[in-house]
Amino acid sequence: MRYKYIIEFIVYAGSVSMAVIFNAMGPMLPTLMEEFRITFTQAGLLSSIVPCILGVFALISGAVVGKLGLKTTSCLGLTVMSIGCILSGLADTYTEMLISRVIAAIGAGLFFPMMGAIIMLWFKDNELVVVNSINFSGSAVGGALVLVIAPASVATLGWSNTLIGFGVGSGLIALIAWFLLKAPITRVASKSQNTETGKGFNTADIFKMKETWILAFAFAAPVAVSVVIPTFLPSYFIQTQNMTMEVASNWVSTVFLIGIPAAIAGGLLGAKTGVRKPFLIASGLMLGIGVFAAVLLTGISAIIGLILIGIGLLFYTGILFTIPMEIPDMTPETAGLMIGIITFVGMQCGFIAPLVVGWIESQTGSLKEGLLFFGVFGLLMAVLPNFLDETGPSTR
Repeated sequence: MRYKYIIEFIVYAGSVSMAVIFNAMGPMLPTLMEEFRITFTQAGLLSSIVPCILGVFALISGAVVGKLGLKTTSCLGLTVMSIGCILSGLADTYTEMLISRVIAAIGAGLFFPMMGAIIMLWFKDNELVVVNSINFSGSAVGGALVLVIAPASVATLGWSNTLIGFGVGSGLIALIAWFLLKAPITRVASKSQNTETGKGFNTADIFKMKETWILAFAFAAPVAVSVVIPTFLPSYFIQTQNMTMEVASNWVSTVFLIGIPAAIAGGLLGAKTGVRKPFLIASGLMLGIGVFAAVLLTGISAIIGLILIGIGLLFYTGILFTIPMEIPDMTPETAGLMIGIITFVGMQCGFIAPLVVGWIESQTGSLKEGLLFFGVFGLLMAVLPNFLDETGPSTR
């Protein structure tokens, strides 16, 4: 079963690549606004369109995986994502850029729900929460990389070549996946899965489960914040604290750098304690408090706020996406469908979030009010998990 570590490398690399492409617009925002002569609302759409389309195709991915198979769905997603990113680097107009971002988002949507389904095939129950957490730390690694690398790359190579480079890197990961990704000869035994009864779940069953909707709207809070913060906070720092884009991006990269150990720590603690709900509640509290501190305070206090945001954005991830796998009688396919629905709802909020901030900025002339609004919205993650049943092994 050592091959499972090759599988994990592919999934993790795909997670990093997806985050790089997802967050690429933030450090380029002033350059693209000048290049295409667009407003903050239009620029925000370049970021928000990704979670919108990603969510739609995450739902489609969960529905079609039974016909296409995990490998084809995952590899197709990575391939389309890389093509979209390369096309965005070749765009000559704002419309072409927007269409390219849609293509990249389609690929990301096909791949995202498959991450959990793939590791569910290869890893045991007591490994899932840790492996999920490691994979979601990849989103922090990708987010930090793009915020650190992109400003210098745009200054030296230009935004076009930078995006093409990101797309080529994603394409290499897709190529590796086509060659090496596969299902195990024998599915890993699992206490929480019963293949025979699990096949009784259909689309209607998953849509009716309360866990689907509680997790979906809980997930919506950090998704919205994760789109708004890298998209607008660097520009907000430039406006209010006279930072350069490079300095502002480095500050915001703190969110993702802290998120890396936070995601892994959340998984390890989740595995050790055997509980799930407290981690979601704690993440929501840190998310809301962190946004208020980062926006309203300065200096070290603002940095502490960024640290809290980083913890809140990723501390819960491995745990939240393990919960569908721990529900009795779930199979990788039905868990993938539930994760697809959760992703769809969350990503639609991620789509709306930058548009809301852009609209508030157009009415008030400031980004502050929009950012604070999503600080309040982030607290939703602390409220909704109270209505969940505990699924961790401590209850079995």
